[in-house]
Amino acid sequence: MLQHRQNYWVENLTEEQSRWFLWTPVLFALGIGLYFALPYEPSKWWSLAVFELILLSAWIWRFKPGRLWFLLGLALAVLGFINIQMKTLYLARQPVIAEEQTDYIRGRIVRVEHNMKGKPRLVLDSIKNFDGAEIAGPVKITLRDKMQEWKAGQCVETVAKIMSLPKPAIVGGYQFDRKAFYAGIKGNGYAVASVQPLDCDEKAGIGLWFDSRINDIRQKMVAHVKAVLPGDEAGITAAIMAGDRSGIRQKITHDYRDAGLAHFLSISGLHMSMLAGLMFFFIRLVAALIPPLALRYDAKKISAVFAIFLSAFYLLISGAEVPTQRAFIMTFIVLLGVLFDRRAISMRTIALAALLVLVISPQALIGASFQMSFAAVVALIAFYEKYAGRLNRFLCGDGKRQQSRMAAIVKLVWVYIAGIVVSDLVASLATLPFAVYHFNRIAVYTTAGNFLAGPVIGLVIMPFMLLSMLLMPFGLDVWTLKVTGWGVELVNQITAWVASWPNAGYQVLSMPLWGLLLIVFGGLWLCLWERKWRRWGLIGIVCGGLSIFATKVPDVMINADADLMAVKDKQGELVILPSRGNYFDKQIWLERTASHKPDEETYEKLKAIYKGKEKDTDWIDLTCDKESCVYRSRVKYIKGKGLEIDGKTFDVPASLGAALYFNGDDIQVRTIRDFIGCRMWNCHQE
Repeated sequence: MLQHRQNYWVENLTEEQSRWFLWTPVLFALGIGLYFALPYEPSKWWSLAVFELILLSAWIWRFKPGRLWFLLGLALAVLGFINIQMKTLYLARQPVIAEEQTDYIRGRIVRVEHNMKGKPRLVLDSIKNFDGAEIAGPVKITLRDKMQEWKAGQCVETVAKIMSLPKPAIVGGYQFDRKAFYAGIKGNGYAVASVQPLDCDEKAGIGLWFDSRINDIRQKMVAHVKAVLPGDEAGITAAIMAGDRSGIRQKITHDYRDAGLAHFLSISGLHMSMLAGLMFFFIRLVAALIPPLALRYDAKKISAVFAIFLSAFYLLISGAEVPTQRAFIMTFIVLLGVLFDRRAISMRTIALAALLVLVISPQALIGASFQMSFAAVVALIAFYEKYAGRLNRFLCGDGKRQQSRMAAIVKLVWVYIAGIVVSDLVASLATLPFAVYHFNRIAVYTTAGNFLAGPVIGLVIMPFMLLSMLLMPFGLDVWTLKVTGWGVELVNQITAWVASWPNAGYQVLSMPLWGLLLIVFGGLWLCLWERKWRRWGLIGIVCGGLSIFATKVPDVMINADADLMAVKDKQGELVILPSRGNYFDKQIWLERTASHKPDEETYEKLKAIYKGKEKDTDWIDLTCDKESCVYRSRVKYIKGKGLEIDGKTFDVPASLGAALYFNGDDIQVRTIRDFIGCRMWNCHQE
């Protein structure tokens, strides 16, 4: 029996040899993931020793192909580990800011951004204080107003409050400090005085000069869009044209999210592929209208070159985020295939794109954008590899019978609509686990949202946005921009309508990490292999999906400053006590625990309980006085000061915040410090 099972796996693996390459980025990513999973920073010498041991083993077993293949897979994982480790060490040459300080600073602007309220944020580098002492940078400074326009490359001075990078707000939550660290940011803060221009001591380098030119073009494009279109239309047009999302109101962002169209607001494969494809066919059309050109040159290859240049420009203007990098790499490979008369849209293309992104930006692996964009594309390619022929026959018939022009048009519309629905369903299912894990939210009507908005995006917004970009240098884009704005306004109305449906954005508890990993591995097994053994991946997907039932809402939560605390009520929802804690943290707590903000009447009752004027043990087992609150007779919260568990003082500041779970007579304590470990980006100050 054992021999039979071994033969089964060996036989399938041998027959799937043509698909082995597809697992290269998976193994590389495995090493990167292992690096981030460690609680403490590993030694670079241990990494080097392991890699050298693999090389030695390969030499010893050089005549044993089976073992060599195993060592190759292990080497890929180790190379992924070393790649992210080397990048971390490079970024850690200058430590991040550890202590809060208010000081006079002067520095050079390397990037201009905007926060959710539209206020400008300057990313400053080469920072010095009044005495000329250097301050670690770059640092992100939020300005008090938006009266003046700033450009990359300028030097400025101000008085600013600079703080360390923020830690997660909840156990298992998003690590803001880690993301900022890999973006090269050493601290953040805000200006407490006006910002003034200053003459730079040194000339900007070629890299910064190039970035400033690109930023200037982006700012001019955004300013022009805002001058032509009204507020909401301008905000979204600027987001999909130049990657500037500062003009989008929070209400519209929520509508797009709940309607399943949030991906449209972030430049990714949808925008890149549409623009490149439209440019390709536009140039082919122009070439076909010029007979001497069409007869002498290959219009397909000319179109491919123009499409590549447009894609590269779009990549730079958009800010080169991870989804855009992936989309550009795939688009570039596809267009390169056109230039060399090769078929390029395949699973190998996406595998190569993933590997290149992970080599260049290994930290992208742990980001939702990388995971969701690649999951959607891998699932779509796997689906069409398996079912494209059947789907085509079902939609178009056998093609033997002649059809009238009207029948052909109806069939074309039918195929287009069915393509949108099928593609959206496959992509939505593929990205669903990541939406649950990262955002605790399911867009229930995503298929309806994409079905209604897809034609407007594909037939109006993207074509006229391309024309606007081509005509903008000549000042001839006003009418094309207005048509783009009309399409955006229509999509805004569609998303608002879909988002208003009952339970459009359904809040759920996040699944544990091990559950997500089971789904990912099961999904890869199902998509990357071709033989029947691929169905084993369904086991991982099902088991991972069931892991969501292993997640519980904490009974007690407290933040690092002890000014924010929450307890679980009798209905299983988290109730945040009415203190003056950080509003942003409160929002994260409610979202991550799938809890709801109490209505006005309930909140008034909660305030009375918190002040010790009332009790309601049928709703919440909490007793308070002026100084403290006691939850379930075991956890005492000293208001704004600390916590006692079964009469013992709990070190809240050292924990960076904690979640408590009641398990019978035991209380399990999980802290943010235990969750994030002690790494280069978060343990510098201790």
